[in-house]
Amino acid sequence: MYIEMAERLAREHHTRNPSTIAKSMDIEVIYLPFDELFGMACSLGEYRLIGVNSGLDEPVQRLVIAHELGHFVLHPEGNFFFVLNQTMFYPKLEYQANLFAIGLCIGEEVARYDFVQEIASGKIENLCKIL
Repeated sequence: MYIEMAERLAREHHTRNPSTIAKSMDIEVIYLPFDELFGMACSLGEYRLIGVNSGLDEPVQRLVIAHELGHFVLHPEGNFFFVLNQTMFYPKLEYQANLFAIGLCIGEEVARYDFVQEIASGKIENLCKIL
């Protein structure tokens, strides 16, 4: 379901670039020097924002933006902070956003492989290895 939603979004916007999609959805993407966070998704009324760690490599930033975009699409009622370095418990919502991000960045056909879904349940560094 999450992968299909990402695929639909990519087709609707004619791109897999999460920054381009965010912009066309009126979601501002800003780059900040976070210490622990990879990214965050936040909404205040009509204003929606994705914050990305400016110290990350570009492919990781792209995946983080796709992940946060996934939260806006899948969980529009919440605000999210993507912290994985010290996380002992991996919430279901983060797994869903990871599947969405993988589906958006690499496509539905590849995202369906079991190993990809297994990777989605882990750290961002593992996700980046498949991009």
